[in-house]
Amino acid sequence: MALFKIFVDKKGLYHFLLKSDSKHIVFISVGFSTKTNCLKHIQTVKRNSVNDQAYSRLKSNYGNPYFKFRKIRTDETIGISELFLNRSVMERKIQEIKQTAVNAHIDKLTYTI
Repeated sequence: MALFKIFVDKKGLYHFLLKSDSKHIVFISVGFSTKTNCLKHIQTVKRNSVNDQAYSRLKSNYGNPYFKFRKIRTDETIGISELFLNRSVMERKIQEIKQTAVNAHIDKLTYTI
């Protein structure tokens, strides 16, 4: 079962990650100042993950594809993916998010790194 997990970084910012059914991390968010704000953005991902407009497909300075997940109305970045070897690998990762995020549960614990 897919799962959102919340963690706090060394600066005190809250992030979430999405683990797929196979327990692989498929997405990590940017940092948010409060847990409430972090939870709000998880709900945004759950609602909009199937909408292709939420994914901005980009290329790094080295030519590697990556994507940003963003709020469609405000263009606020919610998370940035890792760099991928090629576009097809990136598209598979986006499809995995589309398939798992909607029904993913939210872990009630908050982890620290």
